Amino acid sequence: MRIAWSGLVLSFFVAACSSGETAPENGDGIETVALWLFEEPVGLYPSSALDDSSANDMVLSIGMGAQVAEGRYGHGLLLEDREPFEVPKGEENFEKFGFVRMPPADGRTVEPLTWFNAHFAALMTSGENHLRKEVGFKNPSRSGLNLGNFDWTVEFWYAANDSASNSEAVVFEIGSGPRGENDVATRLGWSADRSAFVLSNQASATTLEIPTDGVAPAWRHYAFTYDAAEGQVRHYVDGKLQALPAKANLAALPAGDEAYFTIGRDGMWNDPLRGSLDEFRISRGVVYDGEFEPPASFALELQPVELVQGPPLLFGGESGEPLQLGKRKHVFIDGALLAETGDTTFVVNPPTRAERVIDNIEGAFRKHLTVVESDDGVIRIYNSVEEDHLAVYTSTDGVNFERPDLGRGEINGHRNISIPDNVGGLGNPFWDPQAPENERWKYFTDYNRRGIYLYTSADGYDWQRHPTVVLPFRSGTQSSTFYDDQRQLYVSYHRSGIFHTPAGDTQRSSVVTEHEDLRKPLPFTSLTQQEYRDLRGEFSLREPLPWFSDNGPLTPGGFGMEYPHKFDPIPEDPVGVDFYLTKATKYEWAPDTYVAFPVGYFHYENDGPKARQVLGYEEFGRGSGPLESQISVSRNGIDWHRYPEPAYVGIGRHEGRDVVTAYIAHGMVRRGEEIWQYYFGETQYHSAHVKDEAGRGVYRLVQRLDGFVSLDSPYGKETTALSKPLVFEGDTLQLNVDTDAVGYMQVGFLDENGEPIEGYTLEDCIYVNGDFIAGEVQWLHGGDLSELAGRTVQIQLRMRGAKLYALQFADSGKE
Repeated sequence: MRIAWSGLVLSFFVAACSSGETAPENGDGIETVALWLFEEPVGLYPSSALDDSSANDMVLSIGMGAQVAEGRYGHGLLLEDREPFEVPKGEENFEKFGFVRMPPADGRTVEPLTWFNAHFAALMTSGENHLRKEVGFKNPSRSGLNLGNFDWTVEFWYAANDSASNSEAVVFEIGSGPRGENDVATRLGWSADRSAFVLSNQASATTLEIPTDGVAPAWRHYAFTYDAAEGQVRHYVDGKLQALPAKANLAALPAGDEAYFTIGRDGMWNDPLRGSLDEFRISRGVVYDGEFEPPASFALELQPVELVQGPPLLFGGESGEPLQLGKRKHVFIDGALLAETGDTTFVVNPPTRAERVIDNIEGAFRKHLTVVESDDGVIRIYNSVEEDHLAVYTSTDGVNFERPDLGRGEINGHRNISIPDNVGGLGNPFWDPQAPENERWKYFTDYNRRGIYLYTSADGYDWQRHPTVVLPFRSGTQSSTFYDDQRQLYVSYHRSGIFHTPAGDTQRSSVVTEHEDLRKPLPFTSLTQQEYRDLRGEFSLREPLPWFSDNGPLTPGGFGMEYPHKFDPIPEDPVGVDFYLTKATKYEWAPDTYVAFPVGYFHYENDGPKARQVLGYEEFGRGSGPLESQISVSRNGIDWHRYPEPAYVGIGRHEGRDVVTAYIAHGMVRRGEEIWQYYFGETQYHSAHVKDEAGRGVYRLVQRLDGFVSLDSPYGKETTALSKPLVFEGDTLQLNVDTDAVGYMQVGFLDENGEPIEGYTLEDCIYVNGDFIAGEVQWLHGGDLSELAGRTVQIQLRMRGAKLYALQFADSGKE
């Protein structure tokens, strides 16, 4: 796997704060204007982004005239038409998403771009403004792509297609625009007989034939340099200088508001180049001043990272053998350890509501928060503000938060901007101690509505973006990512909007992706239109299908059916309820324990009876509905069980306000015997008719260590739960338990034959009575369990009026 090359002026990563269109200059005065490595996943859908690995972010969109496939180095751009699909109708804004063929605008002759004519290969455009365009196209006519009277170099690898026709073929074209309405363009292409390249530069009225050594099906490196002082273009094939063309005084095109840049075809998608391209680079300056060896890849091999390995998962692969519990802490989030539960039940324990820690919020303040503790003990809260920049708030006590001055000056009135990019708070910054020092902090997020990218940082304040997309699908909200040491994988959840409710509204869902290395694009299997249609027999899929067409030909589609879906509604949920986002994570203080806090959204509109729908009417002054945070649990981070009641963080009064939307933050911190969590609460409904920005705030929540869910016994009678056969280590048993004053608990052991073990029976166990985080269990003869360690046993848990949160075998330290 490769990432951006660090030679010349190309940064190892793209600096998060870089926004200009000119790359920095090195000692030789060479600037990388754009470098397209085409390292996106094979199967990349049309409308997806093709990333520029320079600091200038000259992103392209891939169209119906190209595909990502194997290249000279890694992946490349295969210039081959895709299988056509039947353009769907879509659901709304047909023109905006390219689902309607449109006549030329008044005074023009070219039909606007739609899915009906999106036959380009790779395109950057400042025009086509009737379409959704959210990837951040630059204006090519106002950049170094506008080749003119300055030193420049164009180079690429190309392998010809034997079936190429005997017609001209365009390598690239840049035009002032509007596309196809004039001849104000600069173009490089092959002559019809492939004996020469032809460089046309309308601004200087130049048409230049550049002799070349022909084409071949094998990969060859082609380079073109222009010495402005000399007026000379030089052309190299595999580093060998070709015959010199005539001299020419080239000129840049006039800047245009609808300028475009296209690779592989002209601005009308004619004269297609057939074959494959790779590592297409445009530089300001003469890179090669004589013959040379063809360059190696403009990318570096990723250095492997040794992943931290935790214990193997305890549950999920039971073979009938005893569970090797050892000294693991077992948190009772579910019945995975139990063979019999008796009359016990698993009960959600909502946290205690504490104080409001961020108040007086002005301006943009996105509700999707992340809380994380740095290695110096500082608690940070991240979220996004104006322009979807990522901001950070810090606290040493978890109550009083400050807006640190990060030294970037004031950006939209803020000095605490950590990432001044359009990232939208759409990920969760997290600390990854196994990573190289400069990548200890990771942020896996949507960027510029293109897809999911990785940012890394040494300190969590100054970030750099890895330039190639990892997941080429735009996410609708905050993605949740964590490292699972027990499976040695990064696990990430991303929202999808492909499902619909019975009434036809969007039903939010989440897809899960698993990564050995977050720096690498994740392969996926693309789906055809027919395959999507076939899936409608099993799933309630929204139009348009194929789903990649949802945002039009110039903006990537969202997550569809390429990855497994999780966190969908269950039969107990009211109709039309869905889950906004997951907040899924691995619990840090016990193995085999994963928790998520899906945000449930009760929609007033469309679904359900009219008596429900009227709550969304403007005259009721609410909006589209309230939201609460529930809890889901898992033993592997993939298969989840959600407890729908009680709400983990519900709506209601908090610090004198009537909170009606409660979005819990991703992450948690530990302080002694407490887990601190945070949530964003507001007094206005989703899509509120009546705005109340003064009612927004961030609140602290206090949870008992391991206390999210407990195994509860009835008050009115004793009941006994029984564990599965297991083997433990250590000589003492510790319980996280609360019996209150008049409840109690006893523990007994059975041998491998299911018979009580003398001295360790339930009747021998001294009552556990009280509130303990790690209370040691005693029997009448004492608490030493060393003679049972290593044996197959079952644990009996006799309870009355008690809540059991966790158990753990340990060493007492006694001789």
